[in-house]
Amino acid sequence: MKNKKIRDLISEIETRIPTKASEAWDQVGLITGNSNQVLRGAVVGVDLTEALLKEAESTRSNLIVIHHPPLFPKGRGLNRLILGADSDLSTLLLKAFQKDICIYVAHTNFDRCALDGMARLARDLGAKPHARVWEEPEEGQTMLKKLVTYIPVDHFEAVRDALYMVGCGHIGNYDCCGFGIPGFGNFRPLSGASPFLGKVGELEEVEEVRLETLVVSGMEEVAIRTLKSEHPYEEVAYDLYPVEQNPVMKGMVWGMGYGFVGDLEKPMSFDAFTKVVKKVFRIKNFLTNQFTPKLVKRIAFTPGKGASFLSSVKSHGVDVFITGEVGYHGSLDAARKSLNVMELGHRESEHYFLKTFESWLSEWNIPVRTLDERTQRIL
Repeated sequence: MKNKKIRDLISEIETRIPTKASEAWDQVGLITGNSNQVLRGAVVGVDLTEALLKEAESTRSNLIVIHHPPLFPKGRGLNRLILGADSDLSTLLLKAFQKDICIYVAHTNFDRCALDGMARLARDLGAKPHARVWEEPEEGQTMLKKLVTYIPVDHFEAVRDALYMVGCGHIGNYDCCGFGIPGFGNFRPLSGASPFLGKVGELEEVEEVRLETLVVSGMEEVAIRTLKSEHPYEEVAYDLYPVEQNPVMKGMVWGMGYGFVGDLEKPMSFDAFTKVVKKVFRIKNFLTNQFTPKLVKRIAFTPGKGASFLSSVKSHGVDVFITGEVGYHGSLDAARKSLNVMELGHRESEHYFLKTFESWLSEWNIPVRTLDERTQRIL
């Protein structure tokens, strides 16, 4: 931790939750502050609040990590910084900037990539996760890409394995999936080149392997960066093709989908399971619908607003869907389809964010305080 700069910590965070994995509309990453500062400590919360800023000041922490972005494009949230009431988001951001406190947002990229957080939550609920939950892509969008590249034989395994380490080649309950085709590549280095093989001005032919593997849409930058860092060539040849078919609904795939679907290790009654849910999420009550399963065997979870995932969850044969909110009509429709929905509250459903980031920062020996601030109350 000694002399570690904030930018160094951000780099480590983004190896686990790349910003490119976020939704196109999302605003993640460092949103204010000077990341060249030496890191003194971090405070973690779900929302940027006055209490969170005061916690950072009192502990002399110069980094705040939050889940919900305070800045959004016009029409979606705050898009200007002006002085207002003490608790206004614009004022809080200004105060943080004036006090040299950086604010970092980990939102949908966290939800898609923090598989250890999902594994921890599933374990606390007594379940073993086996799939993720996702929406059907819009027309013209694809959830997968095929990466094709050409690797000299002597470096094939090293490059291939590096790509697998960053999530390439994950299909359902299988990982490290790819296909290699041997052949010959040729090239001629021109003036100014520094070739790994061959000489400037001379045609070179090299025995290579064509590697084909899958990349989750949104994770292309991570894959290409890894490919270029591990490949010996000065100029790396590669292609990315959209894959039309949807992924199979199995496996905990890094960067794809949200939450998890899992089977309870010991099926239990609905009443018994509600007690587990309340304990894990530290809540006294929640909203649910009229359908009550006789026995809870399979569950699903997504944080925040889960209305768009109801169809996906139902297709998995889930008994209980735990989420933040689905709305009145979504909950009613789920009951008609024999699916129980537990609406914990948007903020309450994201409690695991605090636990996960606390675990990561402790692992990196960063002084950390988490603020489990409940921003809504039931009276």
